[in-house]
Amino acid sequence: MLSKPKFENRKLKRPQFLYQAVQDEVKAFIIEQALVPGDALPPETELAEQLGVSRNSVREAIKSLETLGIVEARTGAGLFVRNFSFDPLLENLAYGMMFDLKDLADILEVRFHIEHSMIDQAVAAVTDDQLEQFHAILERMQTILGQGKDYPEEDRLFHRTLWANVRNRSVGKIVDVFWMVFSQARQRTPIPSNPDPKEIYQWHEAIVDSLAARDIDAARVAIVQHYGNIQSVLEEMRVQRSDQSNNDNDRNL
Repeated sequence: MLSKPKFENRKLKRPQFLYQAVQDEVKAFIIEQALVPGDALPPETELAEQLGVSRNSVREAIKSLETLGIVEARTGAGLFVRNFSFDPLLENLAYGMMFDLKDLADILEVRFHIEHSMIDQAVAAVTDDQLEQFHAILERMQTILGQGKDYPEEDRLFHRTLWANVRNRSVGKIVDVFWMVFSQARQRTPIPSNPDPKEIYQWHEAIVDSLAARDIDAARVAIVQHYGNIQSVLEEMRVQRSDQSNNDNDRNL
């Protein structure tokens, strides 16, 4: 039976919050020992003893590592290396960006480049079942348009569906994070001259038509149309804010 690796000679010396130092040591330990998902980690009491810190510091560090998706605590069994997932990181990214948002145009630009550069994969992976889902979403959009309302949830579902079948499982999650950040930011930063919802519907319809035809070039054109108008509006806002900031700085000199 293989001997269990131990935290030896790892007294903490770094001048930082203890729980952060413990996190770093646990992550370094996983890498140094080449541990894989499902492997056991030393219990909290041993971690505290070997690192020379309190159990409270270890417990706080473990909670943070669980949030990051690096370790998991199993009741009655102990601590284990967790199967890596981008999900916790992407969720934290969305939260962080909502509170550190500088410019809506930057967010939209990143989202555009992701979708535009990878649309060929969506075209290659599209299925008949997926096209049926798109047509159902378009029908709901049209119904809501007839009621004079917006359709944010249908828009979000549309883009989730667009990336559902591609090999890169993270691209849909990343696009969805940027969709959520942009949607939240728009509620706090009203956009003047919003594109006509009917035009937005037509851009979505053009994307579906290009997918049905398996036409990559048409899909890229449709993505450009989808983002182009609102990007122009946001660019104008960016310039206006920049000019206003420069004027404020000049007055403060």
